[in-house]
Amino acid sequence: MTTFRSMVSAAALALSIFGPALTAAPSSALAQGVLKLAQTQDLVSLDPIATSDNPSIHAQLLIYDTLLRPSTDATKLEPGLAESWTVSEDGLTYTFKLRAAKFSDGTPVTAADVAFSLKRAGSDASSWKRFFAGIGAIETPDERTVVLKLKTVFTPLLNNLALFSSAILPQKAFEAAPDKFFEKPIGSGPFTVAAWNKGQALSLKKNAHYWQAGKPSLDGAEILVLPEGNSRVLKLQAGEIDAALEIPLNQMQSLGRAGTIKTAVANVLRTDFVLLNTKKKPFDDARVRQALNYAIDKEGLVKALLYGAGKVANSPMPLMAYADPDLKPYAHDIAKAKALLKEAGYGDGFKTSLLVHSGRPLHRQVGQALQSALAQIGVTAEIRLVEGGTHWSTTKAGDYEMAVSYASSDTIDPDQMAGFLIVNPERANAYHTEWKNERVNELYAKERAAKDGPERGAMFREMVKLSHEGAPSIFLFYPGTPYAHRSNVSGFEVLPTGNFRLEDVKLK
Repeated sequence: MTTFRSMVSAAALALSIFGPALTAAPSSALAQGVLKLAQTQDLVSLDPIATSDNPSIHAQLLIYDTLLRPSTDATKLEPGLAESWTVSEDGLTYTFKLRAAKFSDGTPVTAADVAFSLKRAGSDASSWKRFFAGIGAIETPDERTVVLKLKTVFTPLLNNLALFSSAILPQKAFEAAPDKFFEKPIGSGPFTVAAWNKGQALSLKKNAHYWQAGKPSLDGAEILVLPEGNSRVLKLQAGEIDAALEIPLNQMQSLGRAGTIKTAVANVLRTDFVLLNTKKKPFDDARVRQALNYAIDKEGLVKALLYGAGKVANSPMPLMAYADPDLKPYAHDIAKAKALLKEAGYGDGFKTSLLVHSGRPLHRQVGQALQSALAQIGVTAEIRLVEGGTHWSTTKAGDYEMAVSYASSDTIDPDQMAGFLIVNPERANAYHTEWKNERVNELYAKERAAKDGPERGAMFREMVKLSHEGAPSIFLFYPGTPYAHRSNVSGFEVLPTGNFRLEDVKLK
């Protein structure tokens, strides 16, 4: 069996940066009920191969199961629908033994369902096709055994099988009504969909057939859409909701004083940065991009905007397995920034635009702080506030100069984030910056075929160092995710992968 010991120590190191999060006191009495949880935006779809937004991902992980899943501390993979698995010595054959599990309609989960779902995930219809393209054949010798035959060695496969996009669907139910299946989808996760009022709430009810005995304790959950931070806080204080995500950091301390609410900052695998369009002048010059990194007081941003709940970033990559603790972030050095601009031919500065998501208060604050900081080196940045959909489509189309953004990892292996953030060509071409480094591309191909361990880790560290030097973005910070819940809630936590497992939540 492939092991992840080397990733464990690296991930544990990376996740220690914020210190321990506060947790709710354990519940002494179990009472069933419906958890009301508020988040900032609605999900887009319940189809796991058609989405990439976090609200959709987090909802899907409550409804469907995957063969494997990350542990709650993000240090290893643990069984999901597969109770055990083995990998052949040559790395080309993966064998999974399925547990006895049922879908929410009471039908058993079979090897045929797994084969169907993984083929769909790797099909042309899937936004996540490349994550499963290495699978050459899928065999089902019996109803509880699945064998994947790979074309070539592909080390990230186990982590990709823990991705939401590899969710296992019931083949017969899907094929009976493919156009309507995702209105009220059937999965083998702890909850099933009762109703989805788009823009308002997703109503979930307990899956009576869930394979984990005694779980979930809740009868259901209401995931409410409340975009405004103060509204989430007020409803939490009034007891109208039980928990809320993305609490404004300036209200965390006062919230915790009352004693009726518990607050926490989750250590998540996330990086915030400013994308730089390297296809447009002056951002095609690495000296300009480095100058912008030197111009920003990032420690000041962490203190002022994150209230200390974060750490300065040294690259676009989140702090995760194989992170290099010795790679220093860009220092705040105005003189160095001005010298680099002059060397690049922009001694008098330049004018540019900064795209900002209007629905993210933190990013609006970042935009204002950057505008002021860049003015000190002669760079005039006009802020363009746009709504979320426009922000995504505009950056994807390359119709921008600078854009405040972020990325978070859905897996504990850095391959997914490396491919997304710093590899070009790949699915996002270095996250729409179009930055390209042939050595990074070479290392990316090699790490995917390398045995997991120190040698593969060295490849990732070199890739991250090259992205640090190439500066395809202004690296800002690794923020924590603030959240809160009422004291009658136990077991609720935001995990390093950004999602939450409500099967472990209890109300008293």
